[in-house]
Amino acid sequence: MQEILEYIRDEGLKKGASFVEARAVERDSTSIVLQDGNADKLFRASSFGLGVRVLADGAWGFASGNGASREQGLELLEAALAAAKASRAGRREEAVVAEVPPLTDHCSTEFRIDPRSVPLSRKMDALATLDRAGMARGEGRIVNRVLSYGDGWQRETVVNSFGASVTSEYVRTSATCTFFASDGQIRQSAYKRRAAQAGWELMEELEPADFSEAAARRAVSLLSARKAPSGKFPVIFDPSITGLLTHEALGHNAEADHVVAGTSILEGKLGDTVASPLVTIIDDATLPGSWGSYRYDSEGVPGRRRVLIENGVLVGLMHSLETAARLGTEPNGSGRAQDYGYRPLVRMSNTFIQPGTTPLEEMLKDIPLGVYLTGGQWGYVFCERGQFTCHAGGGWMIRNGELAEEIRDVSVAGITLETLANIDAVSDAFEMSMPGMCGKCGQGMPVNAGGPHVRVRELVVGGQERA
Repeated sequence: MQEILEYIRDEGLKKGASFVEARAVERDSTSIVLQDGNADKLFRASSFGLGVRVLADGAWGFASGNGASREQGLELLEAALAAAKASRAGRREEAVVAEVPPLTDHCSTEFRIDPRSVPLSRKMDALATLDRAGMARGEGRIVNRVLSYGDGWQRETVVNSFGASVTSEYVRTSATCTFFASDGQIRQSAYKRRAAQAGWELMEELEPADFSEAAARRAVSLLSARKAPSGKFPVIFDPSITGLLTHEALGHNAEADHVVAGTSILEGKLGDTVASPLVTIIDDATLPGSWGSYRYDSEGVPGRRRVLIENGVLVGLMHSLETAARLGTEPNGSGRAQDYGYRPLVRMSNTFIQPGTTPLEEMLKDIPLGVYLTGGQWGYVFCERGQFTCHAGGGWMIRNGELAEEIRDVSVAGITLETLANIDAVSDAFEMSMPGMCGKCGQGMPVNAGGPHVRVRELVVGGQERA
């Protein structure tokens, strides 16, 4: 395979391209879904293909296809060159790339048990055991449940005309459960997920009490929770909500392709104070075993620890080869592609707020009336407007400095930079708790997010009742 990719690179340079990148990606994956105790989905898949990207006369061209042979590689190269030629007429400015030093390496995920060696029946049995454990804690109120398991092995080889020749192998394993409870009038749900760069050992070490049983108990508990209030309150986020806010509200805006396109609120703000001095935000591709980590990105650049905000000051962005050239800085290993069929985009890895020094108890005691949110579920951001919404699995009212009644059906919304500036306490605890798939331009990439508890001085809470 190495020889084929090098052949494509060399032929591309001979044909006049100023930059050539050839990638080969091979994948094996398994996906199982149990719905209400029945097998709803059993899926095993394998894929292998090439992606070829060229920069010719200031324009990009990309082509991809299944399989990997010298003949096919040459066909894809010709198609990529033709695509570059066709795109020249409509371009507004010439495409550019930042050159990086040549690099050769082969790396792989550390794991104990290759999930590909585990029979499908054993994977089904493990999921069914978790399902039964959750039902046993549902007090007869669980009306639906969905449990899923997934594992994937991927080998990506990147060769480019800067001299990069790197192969990365990854193994990722995940389990997810959602339990729905009802008392005949209302319906509530709770969700748990475990995902890491790990093998089958993730499932062997998964305790039902912390997974399916916990989700079932929480779903039942939410039936007796009151509806969330609406209005402006001091708000404390648990680590999962902190991660959701960091990923959605700040992370996407710090992807440099948004800055280049003029759709980020961070455009022109490098060196400016954009958050509370208590806030340091990092995107770190090197966290051992984390779902969003990687050694090299899809452009052959080493992943690294990228400080985005330091003590409230915007000090960096996430970059690909192209955005680094556009903004006159160095690439930092943020160019990721879902597989061979997609070109690299600027993407996050593991994004979080650094822990502070304040215990959660101290954060609570200063609040006469507020909201404590737990269990991040989903979020959305309007990058160009600087607005975000985050939905929580639930939470508690804070009254006179203590946690009071449980609440449900709660979300928060705000202005990104205003919210970051209003963070007035950051806890000393830390947790990476939001492993998932982030979508962008049709590509899903594994990412993780988290942080400490954070307190926001005032934030809009979306609920249905008065406090």
